[in-house]
Amino acid sequence: MLNKSVARRYAEAFFSIAREADKIDAYQVEMEKVIQTINEVEGMKEYMDHLLVPAKAKKELIQKVFADQLSPMTMNFLLMVIDKRRESYLEYIYNEFADMADESRGIRQAELFAAREISEEDLATLAQSLSSSTGKQVLLKLTVDPALLGGVKIRMGDQIVDGTVAKKLQMLKENLKQAKIS
Repeated sequence: MLNKSVARRYAEAFFSIAREADKIDAYQVEMEKVIQTINEVEGMKEYMDHLLVPAKAKKELIQKVFADQLSPMTMNFLLMVIDKRRESYLEYIYNEFADMADESRGIRQAELFAAREISEEDLATLAQSLSSSTGKQVLLKLTVDPALLGGVKIRMGDQIVDGTVAKKLQMLKENLKQAKIS
């Protein structure tokens, strides 16, 4: 929970700057490139997250790796995050920034959990239905989880709609435990 609140503060600050400069998309792409590089280059994530590596060394690495790839604003933001010793939060910051960017575009991300594959047509129909009920364009990502047995579960932000067989069986079990036999 602490990760999310710290990340949210930094993301809000960077998003505010991006909105004022009308560069939300550009800064999002740059931050995504940074996160992707840190995660893909062998040993870079561990190096950036290591507490004993001095901030100066991490800043030099970032400047060397991303010298010609980032705008001065994104570079300054990254260096400031490193100065504040919050570099281990970079991915969380990016995720919060991406959520804010989507919100500003009228987009909501949703995740659909199902016991088996669902056709593209059914996914599109469900996404359209969710879009009408929320008033925003809903982008639906499918995750297949056979443990659900049947039914679906949808997570949109902090909201979860659980219509799975596993959930119904759990609720039935709870009801049976509390039932009085007379």
